[in-house]
Amino acid sequence: MMIHSIWKRLASIVLIVLTVGQFYPWETAAAQTAEFPQKNAWARITPAVVWCGDSGQTVTIEVHIVGRHDVAKLWVTDLGTSDIEARAELFDDGTHGDTLSGDNIFSLGDVIIPCNLHQINQSGWRNWWGFLRVQLADGSFQENNYGMVAGLVDPKYKDSFSVHDFGNGLSATAYAFFIVDDKHEVIDNYPVASVYCGTSNYQAYRKLFSVLPDNFDFALVTPGLQIVRPSDLAENVPYNVSVSNAVQHIGLSITNNSAKFGSAGRLKSVVYESFGDIQIFDHEVAHTWGAAIGKTLGLLGNDPAGHHWNMLADMQGQLGSYYFEPGGAVGHFAYNGDESWHLVSNFENEPYSPLELYMLGFIPPEEVPPVHILQSPNSSDINHITAAAYQTFSIEDIMNAEGGARIPSAADSQKDFNLAYIVTQDIPYNDSAYAYFSLASYNLMTREQPQKNNMYAPFYWATGGRGTLDTRLPVDLADPAGLPGMATPTPPATQTAMPTAAIPATPTSMPGETVAPAAPTKTTSNGPGCATAPAALTIAAVGLTLHPRRRKPRQSGLVQKK
Repeated sequence: MMIHSIWKRLASIVLIVLTVGQFYPWETAAAQTAEFPQKNAWARITPAVVWCGDSGQTVTIEVHIVGRHDVAKLWVTDLGTSDIEARAELFDDGTHGDTLSGDNIFSLGDVIIPCNLHQINQSGWRNWWGFLRVQLADGSFQENNYGMVAGLVDPKYKDSFSVHDFGNGLSATAYAFFIVDDKHEVIDNYPVASVYCGTSNYQAYRKLFSVLPDNFDFALVTPGLQIVRPSDLAENVPYNVSVSNAVQHIGLSITNNSAKFGSAGRLKSVVYESFGDIQIFDHEVAHTWGAAIGKTLGLLGNDPAGHHWNMLADMQGQLGSYYFEPGGAVGHFAYNGDESWHLVSNFENEPYSPLELYMLGFIPPEEVPPVHILQSPNSSDINHITAAAYQTFSIEDIMNAEGGARIPSAADSQKDFNLAYIVTQDIPYNDSAYAYFSLASYNLMTREQPQKNNMYAPFYWATGGRGTLDTRLPVDLADPAGLPGMATPTPPATQTAMPTAAIPATPTSMPGETVAPAAPTKTTSNGPGCATAPAALTIAAVGLTLHPRRRKPRQSGLVQKK
């Protein structure tokens, strides 16, 4: 996320006062506080992906105002070189790339998306975010901090990815399958589309299997541009749809709906990812196996989907609901081993927890430590959290609740998986889009540790080196030269927060019995904290992290979720 420092924000306020002109109207700090509702605007950037630093490749930005007619002027931030949020004005007068005057669509053509090559990470691609600022007819100013997104690619990949054309709007590189959905068979419209959690996008997978063999365990579909929902014009969040399950005793029914997706039975689940995002892929793909285990024991939360861990439990990992500490910290509980816990920040990349690794078939039950559910936690010191009482569940308790041990066992379960990465949009793809999405797909296979300032946890790393993900498509195309290299396999991912086999014994009790911990000898207070999270943020729904991640904070320190 493009985060502006306090210094830059203060400098902007000063410059607003000093600057008067076409692009930077006189504004007061008070006028900037009003929020322009997300439901009143959506944007489209065409093309949605460009080469980083290529002044010869420009885009057109359109902002459609919906449900009101009082917007007099409109700007988009982070486009130029000015210190006033680098604002550029969009027009609704038939000039500057605007098609029709007075239609409530503000446009600006021949826009160069700013990008320096040093900003491109080692994966070869990144995103740009811009934000709306508007002046209303009454002279007041409002801002909308929900970002519009464009993709940027390292130009060293120009002409690198060969493309196989299957015909009928279908094509592929070595790592991604592309659909030109000009008849809206996959998604009903672009960019305002009825894509909600649970939407299956059957046609995307059927088109895939119409030209490629049925050898994929997972499939991922992502739009080639930012998609928003018609109900509120907010971007839909990533989600997982179960296709089939043959694993016993993990809380899931044995099912096989693969025929609806065009598969003969191998496909396990499909993932919808928002444009330009793979950061919570491991979270979504883990939903292939739940979380459903231990539901009768209270291990699951009360979110609408019901497939995330109880936020008061300490199993951590990828599927846990975040606990919002009253002082502002956000994270997962981790057991210290002395009837106290600490909070693992939501800013930290977490691998799969032992219970998740068992659920996914990577470790045997004897490697899963006990799980605790806290009651009335005291988090005044987030490094030494105590509870009025807590329950303890061993892996034996969990297996008994599910009717036995996982079948197949860790020794016999699948460890290596294939994934088809699918892109869909209503117009043809340019060379930069082929490279951008191919690199994103390739990035899913990396065996490197998570990159700094990036919340993507690679599947190999998250499984502790126990599992692999292969996104190479079965097409007769050579890998381009200079792809980001696969590092030597890293040591298994570790979690300092997770207890080990040497964990001090908890008080003897019956399974799940509530235990009041012994009085501590000494505690400290005032542990490290961060800015208070928005009270309305839902912490348990599938992938509900995109909205705050893409919002531009009003001040530094805004809590962000993975």
